[in-house]
Amino acid sequence: MPSDLELLGRLLLAAVLGGAIGAERELNDQAAGLRTHMLLTIGACLFTLVSAYGFGAGPRDPSRLAAQVVTGIGFLGGGAIVRHGLTVKGLTTAASIWATASVGVAVGAGQYVLGVGGAVLVSVTLLGLRRVGALLQRWGVSREELVLVTRPGFDVKRIVEVVQDERAELRGLDRQESDGEDRIALVVKLRPRYRTEQLLDVLGRLDGVRQVEWER
Repeated sequence: MPSDLELLGRLLLAAVLGGAIGAERELNDQAAGLRTHMLLTIGACLFTLVSAYGFGAGPRDPSRLAAQVVTGIGFLGGGAIVRHGLTVKGLTTAASIWATASVGVAVGAGQYVLGVGGAVLVSVTLLGLRRVGALLQRWGVSREELVLVTRPGFDVKRIVEVVQDERAELRGLDRQESDGEDRIALVVKLRPRYRTEQLLDVLGRLDGVRQVEWER
């Protein structure tokens, strides 16, 4: 059995690796940030250590606890996924939560190379591939959510006509009416290399449109 000092070292390493991943989420103002990811790796590592070394010398199967960690983290990750207007957000954060827990399990099991390597790959995926994703979006179709603040009773057919004239595809539309103004949320699919700002400008010039918001 490893010494208590080594076990504490595993917990510390798990916390550092979880913090490295959580820092990227924190910088991007996500709900699950630095502290959440650190607690995830510490908890997953501690559960693994207790399962492997905390019940004496009798027969034990730490792999069973690892499976339970995966199940439990699934519920936590599900809480990070929220519906925002007509779109769903939080999928990347939920995936990072799930991957971060696996880093804690690997470190707790003494697989330092796997734990550090996994943390590096997760960090590179979250941070480094962000620019790659932005580049791919420039050359591929994009899906954008826009919110228009209009006068009450605004005719949505005019929005549909503008979207069609700009050769975009309307994927969803929702209207919320109130006494002073209406809020119209729409999801549009734009052709490659089409600038979203161009559509914002055209919609903003419609008579009766008071404000156009771009949900990014």
